[in-house]
Amino acid sequence: MLIPSVMGARDKRFLGGYWRFVEKYRVSRLSGVPTTLAVLTKSPPQGADLSSLEPCFITGSTALPIAIRKRFEEISGVRILNSYGMTENTASIAVDPRDGQSKEGSSGIRLPYTRIRAMIDGPNKTSRLCGPDEIGMLQIKGPGVMLGYVNSEYDDRAFTEDGWLITGDVGRIDSDGYVFVTGRVKDVIIRGGHNIDPALIEEPLLQSPDVLHAAAVGKPDSHAGEFPVAYVQLAPESRATSSDLVAYLTGRIAERAAIPKEVILLDKLPLTDIGKPDKAALRRDIIEVTFRSKLAEATGLSCQTGELQVSVRPHARQGSQLAITVAPLSQPRRAAVAAIIDEIMSAYALAYDVQWREADSV
Repeated sequence: MLIPSVMGARDKRFLGGYWRFVEKYRVSRLSGVPTTLAVLTKSPPQGADLSSLEPCFITGSTALPIAIRKRFEEISGVRILNSYGMTENTASIAVDPRDGQSKEGSSGIRLPYTRIRAMIDGPNKTSRLCGPDEIGMLQIKGPGVMLGYVNSEYDDRAFTEDGWLITGDVGRIDSDGYVFVTGRVKDVIIRGGHNIDPALIEEPLLQSPDVLHAAAVGKPDSHAGEFPVAYVQLAPESRATSSDLVAYLTGRIAERAAIPKEVILLDKLPLTDIGKPDKAALRRDIIEVTFRSKLAEATGLSCQTGELQVSVRPHARQGSQLAITVAPLSQPRRAAVAAIIDEIMSAYALAYDVQWREADSV
């Protein structure tokens, strides 16, 4: 195993000389999270000898945008195998078949001796097995599954009565056995392969006299996958600003990666029926705000006048989908806007659909 520096892929010198390292040390198998692969697609090898590389390698930690996978395979000649795993299963659960077919958006098929199923809640607190392509809670069982947590009080919520580990991930399994992870019940924010517990952000915020409610979620980012952001409802009479709260957090969060890029102030934080922050609503909001801004800036269309509408909607197969609706445009203008939208969205592992309004529907 070649470790070029204590900083690993965070060292810009390493990424700048990545392909020369492969050539010099005759590296046989690559390794990297999607964030690293995205950077490398912008620095293709310039005449480096890559003949030592094995024909494939496995990536994971977060979803890999299709465009980045295709570009990396093009410049390296190495096939990327998507995978799905978790620490509680001693890592891998499913992986693309090395010599078989890959399916776009899939994490491949289960590993030998590992069982995986999707379950959906039924009436009276019962559960039933999902059919092919039906979305449910992913559960696993096999020799790789841990015996339990160090703090055993978590075990009851981690396992079903018949001994399956509840992953906290939502997904579907198709008729060929391919696993598609479509969402997370867990609150974990994944920034460039770095798992961030939202509590690292929320707990110090709630200690501030300026904060009444707080919730941290992941904001989509084309490079890191997600950046942490915090939603805050200020305490009555507080005059704190977003900048004040970011500065307040900077000295109170040990993990630099967990320091939020921004704090968004709301008059009223959405809460669930039991009084907890409604993170599902906040995730939808940050996705919509992010892509309204990006798409409006790139296309020149206005969200305020209705030329461009962006919303997150439930989807039977993907879990959720970004719905993009565009006002009537001339054919040349429509083609240009479509190309811009596709280029922007290709950097994200987020399903999307573009609808074009006709003139008589305005």
